[in-house]
Amino acid sequence: MRKLCKLALIIVTLLFCFNISAQNVLDKINKYEKAVFSISSYTKDGILNYTTSGFFISPDGIGLAPSKVFLKADSINITLRNGRTYGVDRVLSTHKIANLAMFKAYDYRKKGFNYIVPSQNTERNQNEVLIISHPNETEDGVSLGKISKIFQAPFLDRVVFIDSNFDRMSEGSPVINNQGELVGIAGFSRKSGIHYYISTHTLNDTLWTDHPYNEWQKSLYNYHSSDLTTYMHKGIIHFLNEEWIEAAKNFSLAIRQSPNNAEAYILRGESRRQYENYVGMRDDFKKARSLSPNEFLVDYFDGRNLLKQHKRQEAFYKYVSSIEKYDSYAPALTDFGLLAVELRKDIETALKCYNKSIECSPLYAKGYYERSRLLQQYLNNDSLAMEDIEKAISLDKFLPGAYSIRGTLKILTENYMDAISDFDRALDIDPNDTHALFNRGLAYFNLGMKNKSCSDWEKAGQLGHFKSIKYISRYCSKVTTKNIGK
Repeated sequence: MRKLCKLALIIVTLLFCFNISAQNVLDKINKYEKAVFSISSYTKDGILNYTTSGFFISPDGIGLAPSKVFLKADSINITLRNGRTYGVDRVLSTHKIANLAMFKAYDYRKKGFNYIVPSQNTERNQNEVLIISHPNETEDGVSLGKISKIFQAPFLDRVVFIDSNFDRMSEGSPVINNQGELVGIAGFSRKSGIHYYISTHTLNDTLWTDHPYNEWQKSLYNYHSSDLTTYMHKGIIHFLNEEWIEAAKNFSLAIRQSPNNAEAYILRGESRRQYENYVGMRDDFKKARSLSPNEFLVDYFDGRNLLKQHKRQEAFYKYVSSIEKYDSYAPALTDFGLLAVELRKDIETALKCYNKSIECSPLYAKGYYERSRLLQQYLNNDSLAMEDIEKAISLDKFLPGAYSIRGTLKILTENYMDAISDFDRALDIDPNDTHALFNRGLAYFNLGMKNKSCSDWEKAGQLGHFKSIKYISRYCSKVTTKNIGK
C-alpha cells in the first residue's frame, strides 16, 4: 500500500499541468514493473561478478540490458521483481557504443513474458521522467528524473542528462515519460555523478553487431568483446559533460583494447584539443585518417572549432569536406546550412541542408530551429516557421534562441502576452539575448507598457543592439543614448 501511494504521488507530479489520466499511466507502469528485472553475472566459482538492470521488449523473452554484465560471465541469472528467475539462452546482438545487449531468455514455463514496447515518440516536451530503478538502490524501486540537458551525441544520437537518485545497479532501467511511454534506457556515471538516459531510437540504429545463432559465444567473446566494455560509452558521457581529461582516459582504454578503433582516436583527439594538447590531437587525427580515410568527424570537429574562432570561411570548407565524406550527420548539415546563408546568401542550399538534417535525425532540435529561422527571415512562411519552432522546443526546451523565435512569431499575430512569456523564457536561458530583449520591448510597447519597453531596449542597447538605441531615441524621452554602454 505504501509503495502504491508513493508511485501515485510521483505520477501526479509527472502529470501536473497535463490533461492525462493518472490512473491510465499508473496502470501502465504497474504493468511495466512486471517486465523489469535484475540481471547478475557469476564466475566459474559461483562468485557474483556484476549486477545491473534490464527489461523485456517482446513477449517471447527478448531482453535488453547493459552489455557489461556479459563480460567475464560464466553464468547469468535474471530475476523479476516477483522473484521469478530465468536464464539466458543466447545473446542476439550488442551495440558498439551504447553499452547495450539484446538477448533471448529461456522460457521454462512456456507462458511468455511481460514486456515494454519502446516508443518512438520521444520528442514530446517534458520536464520529468520516471525511472523504474533497481529496488536495492531506490525506495520502492522508482525514481523521478528532472531533465537538465539534452545532447546530440556522436554515435549515440540523443542523450539526456537528468537529476535523479539511482546508482550503478539501475543502469539499463526503463525510462518512462509523462504519457506512460518508454522513451529511454537509464545510465549512470559514478565518476561524475551524472544520471542520464539514451533514446530508444538507439535500438534502431546501425551500430548493432548481430551474433550468429550457432556461434554467438564465439562471435561475442572472440571477435566483439570490445562491445562488452564501457570505455567508449563512458568516454562519450564525459565528452558531453566537457570533462576532457576523463574522456581522453576512457578513449585511451578503448584504444588499448582495440588498437584499430578509429572512432576512439577521433574522440580522444578532440578531447585533447579541448585541454590544449595539440600535438596529441594531431597524432590522433592522423592515426584516425590512416585507419579510416573517409572518416568525417575530424573535419566536422575542425569546422566546429573554426566557427568558435569566428573563422567562418575556413569552417565552411571543413564542413564541405565532412559532408562529402558522409552526408547524413545532422550537426554538420545544420552548421553548413547556417554558413551557406551567412557567407553566400544561398537560401536553397541551406533549406536542403536543414531538410536533410531533420530527415536523418528527427530528434535533433537545432535542425528544426534553423529551418524555422530560415522560413521566417527569408521565405516569409510564418506558419511553417511556427510548426518548426514548436517542434524544436518540444525536443529541447533549453535550446538558446528558440523561445525568442517563437515569441517573435507570436508578435506577428498580435499575441503579445504569450510573446512576452516566451521572451521571459528565452532570457532565463540566455540573459544576454538581445533579440529577446528588443522584441519583448516591442510587445510591452504594443500593450502600452512604455516604461518596461524602454527598460528592455536600454538593456539591449547596452549589449550592443543598435536597433534598440534607435528605438530609445524615438520613443523613450527619459532615456538617452548617452546612458548606453555605461
